[in-house]
Amino acid sequence: MSEILKNWIAGLGLPGLLVIDGHIHMGEWRHAATFANADEAAAQSVAAMDATGIDACCVQSGGYMFEGMDYRLGNDFLLELCRRVPDRLIGFACVNPNDSRGNILDELSRVYDAGIRALKLINDYQERYPGDGPNLMAVYEFAARRGMIVFNHSWRQDVIEKISAAFPDTTFIFGHYGGGWPDAVLKERANVYANIWCVAPLGWLDRGIANAGAGKFILGSDGFLNPLSVGIGPVAFAQASDADKRSILGLTMARLLEKAGALPDPLRRKLKEND
Repeated sequence: MSEILKNWIAGLGLPGLLVIDGHIHMGEWRHAATFANADEAAAQSVAAMDATGIDACCVQSGGYMFEGMDYRLGNDFLLELCRRVPDRLIGFACVNPNDSRGNILDELSRVYDAGIRALKLINDYQERYPGDGPNLMAVYEFAARRGMIVFNHSWRQDVIEKISAAFPDTTFIFGHYGGGWPDAVLKERANVYANIWCVAPLGWLDRGIANAGAGKFILGSDGFLNPLSVGIGPVAFAQASDADKRSILGLTMARLLEKAGALPDPLRRKLKEND
């Protein structure tokens, strides 16, 4: 049996492994608010990570990303969280592409100057703004010039093919992978990765690994809307080798964060130990 699976079943967690949850929401949410304030969010998120064996989380702000909300307030909350727990919470800022381009670029400059090196997009929930619309193309260009990571809830196949070719040095991560069409893009494009949180038929992760390689997949739970453990379970129980599981659980995300200049020093040391 896999040593990782054996430890997980025995309730021992993930001893010695570098584990990064690449898909976390914190803050107000229109159907499931997560934490009342920054004090509670900082304390309880750390407690949850410790209980689950997770070293750090890539955090996106809550419902401020939706239409009709001020995404700057979400980024303010995100920056406050990252200031409070800089070694455990890694910020992914958001924008609304329906805003004016000037406002969007001003906000991107503000959060970048504050230390943010990654973005989370959710244009499907922002009046279905197209993933290759002019304002998002400007966002990708901003990110490309600064080596930032771009994560999106989802892109259409033709869009991810277009933008990953237009910005070949930019890391693009799409969320909610559950097997299916993205496998070819993952295999063909070195700069495209998938976050694995989904509800899908048994074997979806193993099929994805077989089609695209374990190095293209990143742990995610969509917490704290979900328990953090729901992201780990599919990895622990996969038929993949422990080396592949280590990549998915944290090594791949750590390398991408390091490339973007967003990996905290304690994780950098642990990456060297695990690499």
